[in-house]
Amino acid sequence: MKTKNIISVTQARKEIFTITQQLQQGGNHYILTERGVPKAVLLSLESFEKLLENDKKQLILADGNRATYGNELAKFPGTLIIRDESRVVYLSEKDREVKTKEESLVKAQLFIKLIEVCKYPINLIELGRYVRIGKGQSRRYIEADAIINDENGNVKMIFEVGFYGDYEKNLDIIVEDLFDLAEALSWVRKPQWLVYFSRKYSNGKVQEKILAVNYLQFNTFTAWKKAGRPGTDKIPNV
Repeated sequence: MKTKNIISVTQARKEIFTITQQLQQGGNHYILTERGVPKAVLLSLESFEKLLENDKKQLILADGNRATYGNELAKFPGTLIIRDESRVVYLSEKDREVKTKEESLVKAQLFIKLIEVCKYPINLIELGRYVRIGKGQSRRYIEADAIINDENGNVKMIFEVGFYGDYEKNLDIIVEDLFDLAEALSWVRKPQWLVYFSRKYSNGKVQEKILAVNYLQFNTFTAWKKAGRPGTDKIPNV
């Protein structure tokens, strides 16, 4: 890879088609940053396949859950590629803390579930959008882990993921964040569903925890709590 370009994630979103064309020319790759911190690398499929072929000592492919690859992590200096139930997950070198790694896996598995199981078109799924909460010059931001849009760009469903072991403990905090996100993302239409999702793979079995709240029925977190925290345990089909 010859040419390195460093740009922000926000800029990359705006210029994705131009970036894609440049990557196809060969020898180019992009480093994406978030608030000045490197977060990801974009490169062509051809370059990626060559990297896998020629640099086998630098990459680890592991099958199974976190227990399978956990002991191998220290050997790897850069990006770890993990196969977990035929899903590919990319973790940066800094993702060493257990909960961070677990949430990274959950985010990737949620993305696959939305495409393969729920059959949402990939172009309507948005991952990792930072949303400003509040009015005026508010500096509070919340990351929406996943968003389902309609074809007109209206938000239909918002997802937050969490560490499986802390799911119940963090439920109110996460759902309140979801309500804040929904208010901030209500433009022409309101989002319909707010979904708190977690998942783990243990002893050969997948276990999921899902709470989907109908935002059209409850406009505020307080109203939802007073109603007894109602919700469904499945990802809605909208």
